[in-house]
Amino acid sequence: MTTDARTVLVSGASGAIGKATVAAFLRAGLRVVGLDRAVAEGTDARYRHVVVELTNESEVSQAVADGLGDGSLTHLVGLAGGALPAEPAAVADPGTIEIETFRASVEANLTSQFVVLRACLPRFTDVDSLDRSVTFTSSFNALSAQGMPAYSAAKAGLIGLMYGLVEPLGSRGIRVNVVAPGTVRTPRTDALWAGVPGHFDRLEAGSALRRLAEPTDIADTFVALALNLRHVTGQVVTVDGGQTVVHGARG
Repeated sequence: MTTDARTVLVSGASGAIGKATVAAFLRAGLRVVGLDRAVAEGTDARYRHVVVELTNESEVSQAVADGLGDGSLTHLVGLAGGALPAEPAAVADPGTIEIETFRASVEANLTSQFVVLRACLPRFTDVDSLDRSVTFTSSFNALSAQGMPAYSAAKAGLIGLMYGLVEPLGSRGIRVNVVAPGTVRTPRTDALWAGVPGHFDRLEAGSALRRLAEPTDIADTFVALALNLRHVTGQVVTVDGGQTVVHGARG
């Protein structure tokens, strides 16, 4: 496709899903700004990556300014976050979760998303744009009994945040939605659950489609919500191959 004037900002752009999302929007012809605490590889002239601590308000404000320059923003995809290494071990006994871990998970998965949104809102200034959107990344953990209370609570908080934004952003022509992925097997999640034998096999067996999501499955959903579904706002789109439904049916 021919490159157009639209720009999408992706937070958490260096992870497996983040990389797939950046690539998907580049294929669609948009310019992309990626934010992450980790560096990113790439040579596409339409992509600019800024290394930043996403929970630090002043750093994020500067990173958005560095990434966008004088330009406006069309779409925001909030991907940053993830379960902390200490969380899987506490699934069986929530009382073992340290308060510091709980706070850190909420900070990484919920507060960071609002920090980025707040820095980006003044950049949604192109009123001539056909459509503008914000998409947060929750998890099927927020919708089912999957354990990890801190992570689940933070991800559920993003759904509440979305509902609180639907009307005020809608009055400005900005749609806001949430994508709730099921299990996505990545190097990070492999390391996170390395101490639990058969973890991914059990989750795969609990999927109606009998497979776990690929990063591209989630990336394609972000692109569809941003570019194609122009009358969709205030929705939670679950991309889990039926994990939530099957888990609920089994009780």
